[in-house]
Amino acid sequence: MKRVMLIAWGLVLFTGMAEAQGLIIPNEPTIPPLALLQHEVNVTINDQIAQTRVVQVFRNHTNRPLEATYVFPVPKGATVREFTMWVGGQPLKAELVSAEKAREIYLTIVRRTEDPGLLEYLGNDLYQARVFPVPANADQKIEIAFTSVCARDKNTVEYIYPLKTDGRALQTLEKFAFRAQIQSQHPVLNIYSPTHSVTVSRKTDRDATVTFEQDRARLDRNFVLYYTLGGDQVGFTALAHRTNRQEDGYVCLLLSPRSEISARHRVPRDIVFVLDTSGSMMGKKIEQAKQALARCLDSLPETDRFALIHFATTVTTYPGGMQPADKDRIEAAKKWVQQLPATGGTAIQEALLTALLMRTQDPGRIFSIVFITDGQPTVGETRIEQILANVARHNRDNTRIFPIGIGHDLNASLLDQLADQSRAFSTFIREDGEIAEKIAAFQERIGRPVLANLRLEVTGSANIYELYPPHLPDLYQDGQLVLFARYKGSGPVTLRLSGMLGQEKREFVFETELPAQTEAREFVEELWARRKVGYLLEQIRLNGESEELRREVVDLAKKYSIATPYTSYLIVPDEPSLPVVRPGPRPVPLPAPRVPALLQPGAENVPVVEALQRLQTASGRLGDVRNDLQMRLLQEQERELRAAANSGAIPQTVVRRYLEANFLAQRAQAANMFAGQQLAQGGQAHRNLQTQQVGVDLSEYFNQLKGQAQLSSKAQQQVLRRNLIEVGGVWVDEDFTPKTKTQVVKAFSPAYFRILERHPEMKEVFKLGAYIVWIAPSGTALVIDAHHGADKLTDAEIDALFGQPGTAPRGTSSLPQSLPLLVSCFSAS
Repeated sequence: MKRVMLIAWGLVLFTGMAEAQGLIIPNEPTIPPLALLQHEVNVTINDQIAQTRVVQVFRNHTNRPLEATYVFPVPKGATVREFTMWVGGQPLKAELVSAEKAREIYLTIVRRTEDPGLLEYLGNDLYQARVFPVPANADQKIEIAFTSVCARDKNTVEYIYPLKTDGRALQTLEKFAFRAQIQSQHPVLNIYSPTHSVTVSRKTDRDATVTFEQDRARLDRNFVLYYTLGGDQVGFTALAHRTNRQEDGYVCLLLSPRSEISARHRVPRDIVFVLDTSGSMMGKKIEQAKQALARCLDSLPETDRFALIHFATTVTTYPGGMQPADKDRIEAAKKWVQQLPATGGTAIQEALLTALLMRTQDPGRIFSIVFITDGQPTVGETRIEQILANVARHNRDNTRIFPIGIGHDLNASLLDQLADQSRAFSTFIREDGEIAEKIAAFQERIGRPVLANLRLEVTGSANIYELYPPHLPDLYQDGQLVLFARYKGSGPVTLRLSGMLGQEKREFVFETELPAQTEAREFVEELWARRKVGYLLEQIRLNGESEELRREVVDLAKKYSIATPYTSYLIVPDEPSLPVVRPGPRPVPLPAPRVPALLQPGAENVPVVEALQRLQTASGRLGDVRNDLQMRLLQEQERELRAAANSGAIPQTVVRRYLEANFLAQRAQAANMFAGQQLAQGGQAHRNLQTQQVGVDLSEYFNQLKGQAQLSSKAQQQVLRRNLIEVGGVWVDEDFTPKTKTQVVKAFSPAYFRILERHPEMKEVFKLGAYIVWIAPSGTALVIDAHHGADKLTDAEIDALFGQPGTAPRGTSSLPQSLPLLVSCFSAS
């Protein structure tokens, strides 16, 4: 399910400081770094040599020209080869600053901008240039290009573009675009990004283009790209993660057919479209269903064949049976569909059994069913378990059944199970949903199967277990299977993938090694855990709750910061909330100070820890505090919407903020229904989770977990072995209570930097932002507050906080305390 980000109170316009890949910092201390409007990355990778060109556009929102400095952290191992910036018709020169000198500049910027994002780049070289003037109310474009060598492990190549910033995870004002062209002397297979949902297009097997584009993009994680070099018909990649020899490892298995093989084995399809025209579909739902079906029909190539069934109390087959998908027949079928009324009962079982009987005996064609319904059986067999059993018994040829659920009032669980037991997938179109987008995504997924009825066997020195998904789906043309598993033991293994390649039964053999220890690839472990939690939650939803399943879900959710109902986090969006922008003392056009939503309006000067203690005393667990804040936000958005309506004009931004707040409030209700009752199988609470809007919400959420192949932004983080949850703009240790002893330190103060100097590992905590509650090894909560707390701490106080001496020797001078104009810090060496 596409995750919806909560944008609290207003659009954050001044977000440039969060982008650590390039900053334009005005020399005047009262003006923040300029906002990042656009960020475009173009990469050419030719046999591991990566040429990266970055184009950034910054905006000067002030009413006067500015003198500033541009800084760009150079990725480790990269060489800057070109820098282009024109000001006043003159090209600017830039200089490279060594990592040692750059460290002081980075720390000065952190202090100057009150943005910990650059802590990520301590130890990197720095590219800098003086900029004057940056015109008033205008944009400044900058281009920088660098060369690097991609890391290679056997046949797997890795490219990383650094994007990771601080925990606030702000956005470009407009567009972020990434494009990489990969060329090689060898076939390029298994192109995969664990961080971003990329699109891959190919000219040939040796020339591929990877793209990703998003407006108002969140720049909160590095862009990581893998691909494999090889000449096999089916590409295979194993990405192992095992940093501790004493524990079992994790592995990501990638499988994709070569594009030339896909083209040779294109198999025509026979598809039966089954349309629900019962009375429950009356109104908007039947119109959505007809639109969805029409789009499906329009997408069929002439080599495919189709048949139509509509059902209500009885089942009716479109005249002509299975017929070619030529233009005239498609248009006639669409006219027949348009005149169908919605009336009568819902004979789901009879409709599905009728569709299964339409399978032809032509071995050269693929047969599948697209089932468009609201999934509420009322005629004939109405017991869900019996319908599933009867369909499975008659589906002896492994026909794929792809359900498309329409609206909110449906049995989502039935549709999910129909898809799962036939190795297909379900799609849901909500009453206010975008049909074109949903059907386009559906058509892209079902595509053209190249390998069907897959089976994977592993033999050798290591044993693979807990593979997700447990039942392999079909492998489609230009598609990819992304599998996650655990492994025990180490050494060489042989994987045998068998399936139907067109009309032939084929077996592909892959040799690899699962090591006893590897470099860190944390995404493999995290995505395995997220998939497992999705399958566990689905089992609870279908079969009822057991203490064993519940405990396993909670343990995994807490360890990997996964949103689940049992941890009161289901309503936590995958993305943390943006800071709240409220009126402040600074004059326009300078930005108002960022205030965490945790603080009540009018109480912005209250220390964060006090506000948190009050709310937690009243609400209980941190998840409940977050729920309460969400409901409060929704109420304020409702008031803002009414006020705008009374004034006669409703800005689009006001409507969007209300819809986003309302979405999260609805998810709160779903979480409460799931976790607030004992889910005994067959009980009313258990039945409630199968149907209606709650059922759709849970289906989309669980399916997203079960199939997750990219990391998502999270409002929960595990940092230095502590679990933190974002609560109203503040990152809070989940074990914090109102009784926890605290040490409050003012963000970016001498005490803040002395902690960082004596304990460099704390940069992982400080990167989360300017409002943090983190329980130190001593058991005391270290509270970072942008406006309150101690300015200085002695080394003895810091040692007591951490329960041990830091790495910096006692008596060493702390980081510079003065804040000179930034231009003096950037003087040429």
